Amino acid sequence: MKKAKRILVGLKTPGQAVTLTDAACRLGAKTASLILIHVIELPDPTPLNAEVPELDATAAKILQSGKRVAQKSKMKVRTLALRARNAGEALLGEMKDGQVDLGVIGYHHRSTIGEILLGSSAQHMMRHAPCNLVCIIPPSHEAK
Repeated sequence: MKKAKRILVGLKTPGQAVTLTDAACRLGAKTASLILIHVIELPDPTPLNAEVPELDATAAKILQSGKRVAQKSKMKVRTLALRARNAGEALLGEMKDGQVDLGVIGYHHRSTIGEILLGSSAQHMMRHAPCNLVCIIPPSHEAK
């Protein structure tokens, strides 16, 4: 694997933001730039431009947590909050459009009926990523 110059980090929770951004910093070794992304998933009937201040505030908090980690590691960092129907598809689109060399994502241990029937965003990304992908799975006791 060649040295990654552009690393996309998909962030879902504040705790994940710290863990995944730290891993991306280590993988990038100060020579890469990071793109930290949080996807606000909205259900079909909700317009993507609908006002959802609580979700926007959560996204800002998650991205700020990751940004602090990247800045402490002296990494170049950009943050982006996206609105989409499906987080996996949105992240894949950003990987393709941004010419990303490496993706860093997390996986949770929940097994919802939707995940059983449709699969998780992480599983979808593992099948379709246009670049190398690192999936960090926390110990099951941390995921709850």
